[in-house]
This record gives sequence, structure tokens and C-alpha cells, in this order.
Amino acid sequence: MSFATASKKQEDVKQGGSAYINGSGIYPVTILAPVVSVGQKGAQTVDLYVEHQGQKQICYGNLRVTNNDGSPNKIGAKIFNQLLIIADVDSVADPVAEELPIGKKDSKGNSAMKEVDILEDLCDLEVLMRIQMEYDIYNGNIQEKKNIKSFFRPDRATAEEIVNGTEPGPGYEREQKYVNNVTFKDGLTEEAIAQWIRDKRPKGTGGGGSSSAPEKAPSFGTKGKRFGKKTDDE
Repeated sequence: MSFATASKKQEDVKQGGSAYINGSGIYPVTILAPVVSVGQKGAQTVDLYVEHQGQKQICYGNLRVTNNDGSPNKIGAKIFNQLLIIADVDSVADPVAEELPIGKKDSKGNSAMKEVDILEDLCDLEVLMRIQMEYDIYNGNIQEKKNIKSFFRPDRATAEEIVNGTEPGPGYEREQKYVNNVTFKDGLTEEAIAQWIRDKRPKGTGGGGSSSAPEKAPSFGTKGKRFGKKTDDE
């Protein structure tokens, strides 16, 4: 008899848990493609298709760079500007059309290709990204958001430290006191969300709730070929 037998299978020796981003924290990610979407009233938002520890995933919404009237969104535009400084990019070209595997999943869990508009100047960029989870209610359902709060260079430099030529790190350390923050809205509580997650995020558990306008893809740019099928010009 043996109490246990050692396994050398990769899935059994891999360190850590899931690489999927599902909690507040600071994550080392590669931004594979920033995706631009436009709300029904004209506000522009940048979502990030990222890779974290080999897991590719899309972080939707809440990095709103313009308001409905086209003016810069005070919070979102500032965070997006951090990303430009960290990327050492002075100007970003207009988005181009691309296909990403972020559409509806099939029975095997594979995501369909979806045409979106991406910012090529910010693709394949390694950063540290701070996420703060937020839970609210939309059309009677609890929804989970990954709010992007800040970016850092891989050496932990902030945009301010880069511009001022100061030593990287102090800004990163100051932000540690916020790193585990979670936002609960519409009467939701930590206990209610914990139960919702244990129940595998069922629909129809959020009461009356609130609503917001869905977003749609903008129409501008030319079609690229970074992630999807070949273009007609090839």
C-alpha cells in the first residue's frame, strides 16, 4: 500500500491557481490588443485583451476615455494617458478593424472570433495593471466588473516617475493600501457576492436593479490581420 504517489504531470506540478483575473489586485499582463468601443450616445471606451500567466482574456469597460459629448472623461482619460507614458507613445493612430477570439463560447469553451477595432500602437505591451472589482445590478442580474485603476511599467515606475525622471517604485508602494479594495453597489454586500460566486454566478439574482446602455463597435479604420483570419488584400 502507498499513502500517495507522486505525479509529474504538468497540471499537477504547476504553481499557483487560475491565471484568470477575477479579483482585485495588481497583475503583470501583456496587453495584446486595446479594443475601442463606442456607446449609443457616443462615449468611447477602451477594453483590454490581455494575457496573464498564459491565460488570454478580455477586461471589459470602465476605461472610458471620452464622454457622450466627445470631451475627455476626467478619470478614464487620465488612466489611459498613464498607459501612453508607460508605452513611451506620444500619439496613438486611429483604430483598425481586427478579429479577436472574444465572441460567444461554444460547447467546448472556445470563443468565436469577433470583429472589433484595436489600437495597434499599444499592442504587445507589458505592464503592471491594477484592477478593482466592482459588483452592481443590471436588469435584475448581478454583474461583475474589472475596473482598471492604474498602470505601472514592469519595473514599477508610474507615469509621473517616468516623466519626472525619478526613481521607480514609491508610487507603486503608495498604491498598495488600495490593492484589495472591492466596490459594492445597489445594496450588494460582500456576503451576497461570495454566495453568488459559490452558486456559480446564477442569473436573475439581483432583484430589480439598474441599467445602462449597451456598447457597440465603432466604424473606422482598416482591417488588420494580427489575431484573426487573413484579409481580402493578402
